Amino acid sequence: MKTRILHLLSSNAFSGAENVVINMIGSMSDEFEFVYVSPNGSIENVLVEKKIPYIPLIKMNPYYLNQIFRKWKPDIIHAHDFRASINSVLSLYPCTKISHLHQNPIWLRQINLRSLTYMSTCFSYKKILTVSKEILDEAIFSKIVSDKSFILKNNVNIQNVINSSLAEHNNLNYDIAFIGRLTEVKNPLRFIEIVKNLVVQKPGIKVIMIGDGNLKDECIKKIKEYNIEENIKMTGFLKNPFVILKNSKLLAITSNWEGFGLVAVEAMALGKPVIATPVGGLKSIINDNCGSFCETDKEFVERIIKILDDKSHYLKLSEQCKKESMLFDNQQEWVSKIKELYQLEK
Repeated sequence: MKTRILHLLSSNAFSGAENVVINMIGSMSDEFEFVYVSPNGSIENVLVEKKIPYIPLIKMNPYYLNQIFRKWKPDIIHAHDFRASINSVLSLYPCTKISHLHQNPIWLRQINLRSLTYMSTCFSYKKILTVSKEILDEAIFSKIVSDKSFILKNNVNIQNVINSSLAEHNNLNYDIAFIGRLTEVKNPLRFIEIVKNLVVQKPGIKVIMIGDGNLKDECIKKIKEYNIEENIKMTGFLKNPFVILKNSKLLAITSNWEGFGLVAVEAMALGKPVIATPVGGLKSIINDNCGSFCETDKEFVERIIKILDDKSHYLKLSEQCKKESMLFDNQQEWVSKIKELYQLEK
């Protein structure tokens, strides 16, 4: 009988963590029985397309989850990020539980209600996985859970990224791309502020923003307020952003925090230098050979202009990006580590 593994997520849309879970299920469904459980939302469209078993949640609370768990009877609950992990423990359902942290929020580094709540559940997890060493290095409770935690860096299928970028034809070209949820975490408003400053020096600069979120209306308002509607195009969420990313010169990341930074590796796979804030897992991805870190808006503007204006420098960065991205293409090793983790429970 196959080990039954329930992936629990608190998000209902497709993004980095969801992509990782879908890859896990697709890579190991021959050996394990999986189900994907999350609040109902647009993620269902992706799961239906991938033919992944899905249980939509009406609400995310321990009592309701316990009912779901008792009905499906998982051997392992693989919970992703903090809310799902905490609720999996509070459900009191008796099985092995794994907490998989994809994010590195600022509150995780301090003693507060949220960090204490998660810390109080840590003894209930068989393992705690993090997608970058920075999450473990910076978490306030890292020493307490050192014996059960380990790093499982995300795998990026570089050839899939390249193939996806060639799936459609698009003649539109952009100087800068922003790809991410329009939420506080990704700080799209700061990105718009940077573009406003860039326009002063490069009036014709072309920018694309791909993503959706609760800050969408505020982003639109800012773009109008700064009178840069001719410079910035917003697409909303795109199932395949790589077609547009392929036709962009570089990627800018203004995140307040990042667990891993999947989009940075994907951009590098297409030869796009990445200019970013030095946060979380990005610090283990980006270096001077493939991009740059910036603390201030002024630094962002200066680095972007240098890359756009210096063709020789850009080409060197672009070639190195492709080489560096291959370091994160480790599907076989990644799958092997997860299988080993699951098989401990047989």
